[in-house]
Amino acid sequence: MKRSIGIDIGENTINVVQICHTWGVWSLEHVHVYSMPSGASTREIAPAELRDAIKAAMAEKEFDPRARVVVTIPSGKVFFSTFRTELSRERDVRQLLRFEVEDDFPIPFDELTTDICGHRPSGQNDWEFLVCAVSRSEVRGWVAALQEAGIECSAVSADVCALQAVASLTHGPIRSSPSLVVHVDRCRTLLAVIEDNNLIGCRCLNPKDPAQITVPTLEREIELTLRAVCSARVPRWSSILLSGTNGLIDQLAEELLRDGSSEILTLNPFNQIDGGPQQPKDGELAIALGLALMGIQKDPRVPDFLAVDRAKAGQRAGTKRNACVFGVLLLAIAALFGTRLFLQLHALEKENQRIEQDIAGVFLKTLPDEKKIVNALAQMTERLEALKSQYSTLRTEISDRAPSLRILERLSERIAPDQGVSVSSLSIAPKAVRLSGAAPSFGSVENVAQSLRQITEFDSVEVQNTSIDPGGGKVRFTLLMTMGLN
Repeated sequence: MKRSIGIDIGENTINVVQICHTWGVWSLEHVHVYSMPSGASTREIAPAELRDAIKAAMAEKEFDPRARVVVTIPSGKVFFSTFRTELSRERDVRQLLRFEVEDDFPIPFDELTTDICGHRPSGQNDWEFLVCAVSRSEVRGWVAALQEAGIECSAVSADVCALQAVASLTHGPIRSSPSLVVHVDRCRTLLAVIEDNNLIGCRCLNPKDPAQITVPTLEREIELTLRAVCSARVPRWSSILLSGTNGLIDQLAEELLRDGSSEILTLNPFNQIDGGPQQPKDGELAIALGLALMGIQKDPRVPDFLAVDRAKAGQRAGTKRNACVFGVLLLAIAALFGTRLFLQLHALEKENQRIEQDIAGVFLKTLPDEKKIVNALAQMTERLEALKSQYSTLRTEISDRAPSLRILERLSERIAPDQGVSVSSLSIAPKAVRLSGAAPSFGSVENVAQSLRQITEFDSVEVQNTSIDPGGGKVRFTLLMTMGLN
């Protein structure tokens, strides 16, 4: 069993209908028409008065507080426009819809709430969508008024969509191309163009005096609607489905029949609903009934401004939540980075202190005579440069004044420790140098001789007296270096 309540807030009345759907049978449970006191308008009264009016309307009958409640935005607050695109899926169109039609409605962009009423192919690759729009503040105002009256609103839609739901229930899915439904009551006139059970065009009139709706006026509005929907070609309608206040539509039906241009059918909104002996006869409740039908059928193709607003609010909340999470993560990363940087800096400071202590220890060992330590590294560098200078001076003096020492220096440079050569005797004469020793092999002896031949002071280097030592297995040798022959 499913129950739903439709609340149609008109200019001077609030119509409430509760229906039930059980085992494929539609049942009418409660109906109430609340007239505003002293002819007050629902558009002009304060929110508190509107809340009290809705509460009074709901208090007249035992409406089920658990039923889904669908309310319509008053006619004149909802705007319609067509949008053409190459996209065919509604999900894709909804993502860009608000930005593409922002200039089509007299609503600020930040307040714009849009949804799709219906669509149809328009050309080879194009699609035409009928878009409805309302101000977000308007939606929230009606929802807040219902909440203050103790009613939890389930959906907010447009009255022309409720009219389509009633027409589909009463006359079956409208699949001809296209069909026209006209609803006239004491506060509005609705013209709905339906094709393949899709709402493809509509016009909403809000005359202050219902008497202003005459046959010529209605025919003119039908012609304008046809031009908007069918472009250049304006077909003649074979039939028009009339809905609304019985007295008004009876008068219009009589005049239209007299005109003889179309077949006139009257929509009885309750002919498919079991209402018992007190079933309403007036079609003014058609919009409220259509809203109740929408609450049970839950057709995703039917516009629901409340769901759109909640989705956008959820997206904004999700964006804010993601921004907060991102901010927290960024702060956490910054904190971790700062902590790591601090630990690295602390470790570097400790390493620097250790190096300074090591330098100070080396300084004291190397220069024990220094009593005052200001900058150990700079002081040791300065002392090293002084020693290098002294060494260079001493080396020059030795090279110039002590040839024997210079020869010893050259020999020590050419005979490397890793060659395994040991020197047993060395004699230096003015013109010759004799060197005796032991080497691991004859090849090592030849390598030593070849290395000594690169000394510029020697004119010749000869290998003499090579023999193998019986005790150690090494090669004993004697090298004779001559100099000063040229």
